[in-house]
Amino acid sequence: MTSTATQTANAPLQVAPAIKLRDYQQKIVGKTYGLVREGSTSVLIVAVMGAGKTVIASWMMRDAVTKGRRCVFLVPLTVLLEQTDKTLKKLGVHCTILQGDRPVDEAAPVIVASLQTIGSQIRKGKPLGAILGCVDLVMVDEAHVAAFHTTYGDIETAFPKAIRIGLTATPWRLSKKEWLGQKFSGLVEGPQPPEIIKLGGALPCRGFTIGGVLDLETLRVRQGEFVDTDVADQACRDEALDHILSEWRRLCNGCATLMVGATVEQARKTCEWFNKNGIAAELIVGSTTKEEREAIFERVRRGITQVICSVGCLTAGFDLPAISAILYVRATKSRALFQQTAGRGSRPHPGKTDYLLLDFGGNLKRFGNPMGYQDYDISQPARDDVPAPTKTCPNCKAEVPQFAQICPHCQFEFSQESAIVVEQGDLVLAQLNEFADTLTRQKIKQLREWRKEAYQANRSPDWAIEQFVTVFGHNPPGDWLRHAILTDRYSQKRKAEFVDYLFRFCNKENRWARQWVAHHLTLEFGELDTQITPWYETLGVDRNASWETVKAAYAAKAEALDPDKVVGVDLEALQQQLNLALSDAREVVK
Repeated sequence: MTSTATQTANAPLQVAPAIKLRDYQQKIVGKTYGLVREGSTSVLIVAVMGAGKTVIASWMMRDAVTKGRRCVFLVPLTVLLEQTDKTLKKLGVHCTILQGDRPVDEAAPVIVASLQTIGSQIRKGKPLGAILGCVDLVMVDEAHVAAFHTTYGDIETAFPKAIRIGLTATPWRLSKKEWLGQKFSGLVEGPQPPEIIKLGGALPCRGFTIGGVLDLETLRVRQGEFVDTDVADQACRDEALDHILSEWRRLCNGCATLMVGATVEQARKTCEWFNKNGIAAELIVGSTTKEEREAIFERVRRGITQVICSVGCLTAGFDLPAISAILYVRATKSRALFQQTAGRGSRPHPGKTDYLLLDFGGNLKRFGNPMGYQDYDISQPARDDVPAPTKTCPNCKAEVPQFAQICPHCQFEFSQESAIVVEQGDLVLAQLNEFADTLTRQKIKQLREWRKEAYQANRSPDWAIEQFVTVFGHNPPGDWLRHAILTDRYSQKRKAEFVDYLFRFCNKENRWARQWVAHHLTLEFGELDTQITPWYETLGVDRNASWETVKAAYAAKAEALDPDKVVGVDLEALQQQLNLALSDAREVVK
C-alpha cells in the first residue's frame, strides 16, 4: 500500500454528515484537540458505554481527513469493524476495512483495521509501511486491551510522528505492572455514568449482592485473578443452579437477561438448567457464528428467548438494548472485565427504566456500582476495591461507618427511619440486599424526604417522583418508597388518613383513578393490603359522621350481604372490605 497524505488531501468527503455531536461529545473533541495543540502525542478518551465513542472517534477522523491526514482505526474485536464503518459512512468519510482476506482500497483516507489481521501480516514478513501506508493519526478502540497488544507496540514504533488517540469505557488493567498512563500522556474524561444517565444516554443499575453460590475464601487465585474452573465448579452444583434460578425468578422473572459465567461449560450447564425448568435460554460462546448470534438476539427482542448464557464474548461491541438484567455468576479481580460485562444492560429501551445486576461473586462490594461514579486515574494501577461505605452524622457531620447505630464521635442515635433505608452497607429490599453505594443512598434518602414533604405539605404524591426525575434523570424504583411516609409502624387511623390523602389528589372522573390510588398504596405498603376506597364511601356516610351513624350504616350494609340474599358476587371479599372500612372508621371517629 503506497497511499500518501498528499494523495489523500484530494479525496473529498462524499456527503454532508448525517450525525450531529451532542454537547458533551463536542467538549470531548475540543479537549482532545487542546491537548494535542499543547504537545501531547498520545491521548486517552474515557467515555462510558452509551456516550458514543465510535461517533467521537469517527468525527475526529473526519476532521483529520478534511486536512489531508491519513488515519488508521484499530480494533481488537472484529465485531467493531462494521460498526465503525457504518458511522464513518454516515459522516461522509470513505474508508476501507483491513481484515482477513477482504480487498483493501489503497486510496481510502481511513483504514479500519483488525489488530489480529495486521499482526498476521507482520508475522508473514510484510512491513507495516506496506500494510498501512502513510499514517498521520492512529485511533485505537477498547484501548485498555488494544494498547497493550504486541501489534499496537509495533505500530507505535513504525509511526513515531503519528498522533495516537485511545478510547475506552474502562481504563483499568488487571496486572499491577500495567496501567494506561504508560501508553497515553494525556487524559480526557467524558461524563461520568450518573451524568450520562441524566442526559438520557444510559440507564441506572440496581445491583444485588447474593450469597449461597460462590465461596470466595476457597477460590484459588492465579496471576492476580480467580481461577475460572474453581468458580465454575462451585457454580455448577445442583443446589447452586437451583439458587441462581430461584433468585432470577424472584427478581427478574420475565426480563430479557444476560448470564455471565467463568467457563463455557458453566454457561452451558446454566443454560441447560434454565431450559429444564421451563425458561427459554440459549448459549452464545466464542465459536457461535455471527448469523447464529443475530438469530438469538432477534428471538430475545421478540420475547421468545428470555436468557442468554455466555462467558466473556459479549462485551465490547455487544449492543442489545432489550437486556434488562445481568446474572453475574462469576468472581473477578478485573475492574475492567466487571465494568465491561456488568454494564451491558444500561442501554435505553422502550419501557425500561433501569436494569438489574444480580452479583453472585462479591464484585459489587469489590468495585462498586458499574453505573456509579468511577475513578479514571490512569497514572497508576487500578485500586482493587472501593472505600468502606460511610454515612454522615446529622448532628456533628462526621463520616461514620455505615452500620453504626450510634455516632462514635457525638453519640447521636440514628433513627429507626435511617435503619429502614440503610443497614450495614446494603439497602434491605424484600428478601435480598440491594447494594447501596454513596450515590444510591443519597438518591434513596432524598426521594423519601421528598415523599414525606409532599404528604406534610398536602402536595400530590407524584411530586416526589417528579422531583427525583428532574434531579437524577430517571424514574426511581418503587421499592425505595416503601414505608416512606408512615414507616412500618402505623395505626389504622394513619392508614385511613393516607388513603383519604390519595383520594384528594386523584381525578375521580378518570377511569384510571383507582389504579393510580392502588399504585401509590403499593408504593407505601408493598403488597396491596389496605382499602382502595375510603371507609366513609364504603359505608355510604359523610366523613364527619358520628360513631352512631357509622354503626347504623355498617349494620345496614352487613344485612345486605346476607348469603341468602346475595348471589353472583365475591361475598367474602365484600364482607372483608366492609370490615376494613369499619376498622378504619373506629380509628378515625371514636
